Amino acid sequence: MNFYINITSNNKKIEAIDYLKGFSIFTIALMHVLNFMPSIPSTIKTLSSIGGTGVHVFFLCSGIGLYTSYLKQKIGYVEFLKKRFFKIYIPYIIIVVISFFLPWLYNRSDKVTALLSHIFLFKMFFPQYEESFGTQFWFVSTIFQMYAIFIPMCWFKDKVKNNKLFVCIFFGISVIWWFFSYSLGISSIRIWGSFCLQYIWEFAIGFVLADAFYNGKSYRINKLVLFVSAIVGIGLQAVMAVLSDSFKVLNDIPALIGYTSLALLLSSIPFIKYFCYKISAFSYEYFLVHILVFTVVFHVVKPQGILMQCVIGCISIILALVLAYFYCKIIKIINNWLSKYQK
Repeated sequence: MNFYINITSNNKKIEAIDYLKGFSIFTIALMHVLNFMPSIPSTIKTLSSIGGTGVHVFFLCSGIGLYTSYLKQKIGYVEFLKKRFFKIYIPYIIIVVISFFLPWLYNRSDKVTALLSHIFLFKMFFPQYEESFGTQFWFVSTIFQMYAIFIPMCWFKDKVKNNKLFVCIFFGISVIWWFFSYSLGISSIRIWGSFCLQYIWEFAIGFVLADAFYNGKSYRINKLVLFVSAIVGIGLQAVMAVLSDSFKVLNDIPALIGYTSLALLLSSIPFIKYFCYKISAFSYEYFLVHILVFTVVFHVVKPQGILMQCVIGCISIILALVLAYFYCKIIKIINNWLSKYQK
């Protein structure tokens, strides 16, 4: 019996990272679909909130993926943003525009302004627009903030040349931000609680891990260690959130440790590993479309009773996966066409 989880780089590709991306988006989708089921007990919905912790893994994986690409080919600031524009912004705006024409996602009188806030990205400064057209869209604001500082972070890392110091500096920045936002009472407001400095320490850890993997380092983690880390991390996250608001400011730390440990532990189950690895190829597209699909399906069908809601929920999840897969294909075609047009 294999008592270890191995994390290695194969030709500069890290399968465990792809798996984590797929796992995190799928658990986020599971958490969100339960919110469309009024018959589901509130206790189950509360427990499912662990799925939302997947955003921490997203930031970690983003740091790993982006810095790995940077190590392969160092590019300038403008060129980097240009690539992110085609890969991240265009797929996002297409879904927002589609959502705009559906009355169920946002029906207030300032709908046009809400649309413009997404197109020109000023929604990240206005709480009323940050989650318009989809509760998951706050993440896009945060990730674009990360993109804005990515190349300067790369330059800084090149200067520092000390991975431990690099992580400590950005962890310190996050800690300062946590206590600053908490002391001002703004940490619960999405545009502040999800500002890039909240998660920049995870992004920075991704840089260091990318550096290690790129240089051939591998990790062998005992499953018992992962099990204990998962229990302790998730348990601490829950206790800190329940016992005192003062502790909530620090619960991102056990959240990342507990959730990542659980995800890696579950990767020892072949079906879960295979499934999550496969959907990682279109995980971003799935993240974009899943709320849109859930909203439309549940609005049209209007299932009654817990059994029917569970059935429709499963159908919605599968339908979102299928649409995301084809949407990913369409986006690749669009980007290939735009690339040729630019040339």
